[in-house]
Amino acid sequence: MKPESLKSLLLKGLVFLLIGSALWIFFRPFYSKLLVSVSQEMLSLIQGEGKEKTSLKLERDMIVYIPVGLISGEKKSTLAGKRDVRDIHYNSVILFVLILFSPGLGLRKRGWALLTGLVLLFFTQVLTVLIQAKFMYVFQLGEYSKAHYGAWDRNIYAFLKQFFELIGRFSFPIAIWMLFTYRETTEYLAGAKEAEPHKSGKGEGRK
Repeated sequence: MKPESLKSLLLKGLVFLLIGSALWIFFRPFYSKLLVSVSQEMLSLIQGEGKEKTSLKLERDMIVYIPVGLISGEKKSTLAGKRDVRDIHYNSVILFVLILFSPGLGLRKRGWALLTGLVLLFFTQVLTVLIQAKFMYVFQLGEYSKAHYGAWDRNIYAFLKQFFELIGRFSFPIAIWMLFTYRETTEYLAGAKEAEPHKSGKGEGRK
């Protein structure tokens, strides 16, 4: 496969970024509802009917975490935690751009990688929501947090929250992209490298 110029690759990446951002904005309300709904089901399975039963609600672009197992109705607003849902799933655009931008992929492989990759990324986004829910119990519920969680728990969930929301937010789409396109990407780069000496040799011959 003939290597594309850097200018062509950058232009293609910009076009896919604009398309991906437009699709994300259009589907964001539906995607946010789906993320909250699936996360709520997972939380219900994990927490059962225990004290740390959590209700997730979507208010505009904010996920509201309500520890319904611990508080009465009148105190929900004061103890509820919030998280901007857009920060959690905007990385879908990054994966979309990387897979469509990636050179050396056939149409069938590109479509399969995009679909499967988005499913895997969605799973990491659900985990981010679940970790935030646990973080609320460990750090944000005053006396309850102090009584039920020690230094070890605080260290673990502080690390997990930072990892999923800062490092993982950008590294997950890149890791998923490499998982599905590593062979094609390395072959393409090797081909581009081989083409450089050939071009250089042609230029010297003309001199």
